[in-house]
Amino acid sequence: MIFETRQRRFLAEINVIPLVDVVLVLLVIFMVTAPMLYRGMDINLPTSATNTIKPEMRAVLT
Repeated sequence: MIFETRQRRFLAEINVIPLVDVVLVLLVIFMVTAPMLYRGMDINLPTSATNTIKPEMRAVLT
């Protein structure tokens, strides 16, 4: 009885299409959120009753 010996070659192929999809989604998310980082809010700060803060007298012990 002669058995055939086949050499099986398993090729591990990486499917690139899902990787490209994820990268494009991340790129779109970055492009949408990046301009929002530089946008500020206009707020009106309240004014104080006194305009200046008086410095306290310090006593230095030597």
